[in-house]
Amino acid sequence: MLPLKASKFRKDVVDTMEEINGYLISFFRGQMLVSIIEGILIAICLKLVGLPYAVTIGAAVCVLGIIPYLGIISAFIPAVLLAWFTWGDFQHVLIVSGIFLAVNQFDGWIIQPKIVGDSVELHPLTVMFSVLIWTLILGGLIGALLAVPLTAAIKVLYKRYIWQNSSMRPMTEPPPPPHSPPSEESPALS
Repeated sequence: MLPLKASKFRKDVVDTMEEINGYLISFFRGQMLVSIIEGILIAICLKLVGLPYAVTIGAAVCVLGIIPYLGIISAFIPAVLLAWFTWGDFQHVLIVSGIFLAVNQFDGWIIQPKIVGDSVELHPLTVMFSVLIWTLILGGLIGALLAVPLTAAIKVLYKRYIWQNSSMRPMTEPPPPPHSPPSEESPALS
């Protein structure tokens, strides 16, 4: 679909875009698996506490958790309100809040870096640092949402155009200067 003539450049652009697309698909599959695990953990913990509709809230986390951070927050508010109206005390509200906080921290530090990192072939520490850096660069939620896909895209571009090209050259010879004609010894010097 690119408006380019059939050439090596067009093939290279298409191959790069397909590789980036593959990483994006893997990222969203990994994010879906993370949201399912998060929803199951929250449903189990809320059920153990005795909160009514714990499975429904867990299912909401599974569905809404595909959007990082926003999904768990949108399921947290009804769970806290339900705890308040069910028991009428602040202690159960704190317990439900603690469950959401603990599952979110477990997800953010262990589950998500491992599963999403493996799906896009990034080390878990790289995933954590990319979320931190992109959150600072792009600001808040947008940076957190786009952190792993942007890092995977940069990885593809770096691997294709920097690392691969520099690893193709032998280490013993310096790179040839640009546009230099082949050197021939002049007959006067021999």
